[in-house]
Amino acid sequence: MLRFVKPAVLIPDVQTRAQLAALRSLGAAGYDTHAVSHRHSAMGLRSNYAIHRALHPEYSDPTFCDWLRTYCDQNAIKLIVPSAGILEAVRREFSAFKPLLPVADDPQVVFRANDKVATYECWRANGLLEHHPLTIVATHGEAFDLSAFPAPIFIKGGQGFDGETPGEGFHSCSSVELADRTIHEMHDAGYSKVLVQGGVTGRQVCVSLLMGASGALAANVVVDCHAEPHSKGTMSLRRTHWLQDVFEDAVRRLRALQWMGCAMVEYRRDDETGAFNVIEVNARFWQYLHLDLHAGVDFPRLLAEWFLEGRDPEPIAPKQGLVCRDTFPGEFAQLVDALRRPAGRSRALIGFLSRFFDPRIYSDLNFRGDRMIFYSEFVKFLRSEIVGLGRRLHRTAKA
Repeated sequence: MLRFVKPAVLIPDVQTRAQLAALRSLGAAGYDTHAVSHRHSAMGLRSNYAIHRALHPEYSDPTFCDWLRTYCDQNAIKLIVPSAGILEAVRREFSAFKPLLPVADDPQVVFRANDKVATYECWRANGLLEHHPLTIVATHGEAFDLSAFPAPIFIKGGQGFDGETPGEGFHSCSSVELADRTIHEMHDAGYSKVLVQGGVTGRQVCVSLLMGASGALAANVVVDCHAEPHSKGTMSLRRTHWLQDVFEDAVRRLRALQWMGCAMVEYRRDDETGAFNVIEVNARFWQYLHLDLHAGVDFPRLLAEWFLEGRDPEPIAPKQGLVCRDTFPGEFAQLVDALRRPAGRSRALIGFLSRFFDPRIYSDLNFRGDRMIFYSEFVKFLRSEIVGLGRRLHRTAKA
């Protein structure tokens, strides 16, 4: 029996958890999925939900747009699932690829949301500085004062995708002196403007949204189960927990940006007072997307139906209290952070093991119909950790 297949959709960057989740969603919904990446080892290229698989030149390669155009024409692609990388790669040819991209028609709207400085300036112009950390834009050649900024001080580049690159366009500084030096170094490296944000405390909260012309078409709210994210900054263990005031703030911010399509707004929220501060917008699919799928808010499928069929989704009430984890490296990194602290090591280890074997907790990679990716990636992770440990021991022995 032939399976009914919906239009062809191209899912790039399937080496990431976000795009892997999008691939799984669209494949399960019956779309003719094309999983592509520049990496041979990309998880999504081994997914059971990938009907077609292809490797392409790196985004920096001058031939990439030609490759993409030819591939889309030959395979009758009707939708390209946006990622930060693909949007940046087609920036100069945006009008040519816009018919396949479920984003706003205006490229200034699209790329403003992927630029930290432009996003802040838009919110400032629209009076949206409530629930916002202490922030300034440091412009090259102009004086700035950081004396009132609480540490850590975050420095973010204002050049779209480059602003996401740790060590280049993103820095966390432990002191005013280090922040001052970092800002000048970034100016010298070509960033004409950088965003400077004071550190805020609280639990990480994220709002996932599909935005249409009339506002929010679908939404979910996710909170970090850990009081603090692990050293790499992501929510390795998270649960669904609706927060109406945070949701409403996120909608206001995306409407000010005139954003169309899917995006996530990240916050820090105080558990006791309920006070919250926005951190940033991720104008693309997000790392914890698998939890949204489990909660019944199937954003990639909803996005495809909205874009290809002009169909707004029926109201969706996300399932509350569901928990999903980034088992590795996320939860392992969280455990290592805990074991480095002088107190609570036994409790951290017991908690990690209990969650690892708890069948009620979902795992990003261990997805129905596609579970082999979890096991193969776990083996790769263990091998890399063993090799890393061996190198560290070798350096210690030589010292």
